[in-house]
Amino acid sequence: MTSYNAMKALTDRFNAKAELKTDGKAWNGMKFAFKPSDAAAFYIEFNDDGSITLKNGEASDAKDAFIAADQVLEDILNGKLDGVKAFLFGKLKVSGDLGSAQKLVALLKRAG
Repeated sequence: MTSYNAMKALTDRFNAKAELKTDGKAWNGMKFAFKPSDAAAFYIEFNDDGSITLKNGEASDAKDAFIAADQVLEDILNGKLDGVKAFLFGKLKVSGDLGSAQKLVALLKRAG
C-alpha cells in the first residue's frame, strides 16, 4: 500500500459518515497537500457538502502541506504512527498553519 492508497481508504470512510461530513462543511474549499519525498504528490479538498475529494498532483493554494517519506505518511494515515511524534522526531514536516494541521488530523482520525 502507499500513502495515496491509505488516504483513499481514509477519505472513503470519512465520506461514508454523515456526522463527519457535517463537520467537514466548515472546511469548504480548503486543500491540504501531501508530498511524499519518494512518491507522487496528492492533496485533499473539502467540498461544500463536507465530503473530501482526493486528487493527484500539487495544490499550490493548500492551507498546509505534509512532507515525509511515503511509508511515514502511510503509517500516519493508517494509525500505526502518531503524527505528533513523527513531527517531533523530524520524520514529518508541516508547512503552513500548524493549528489547522492538528485539527485536520483530529477530524480524519475520527474516520477511523
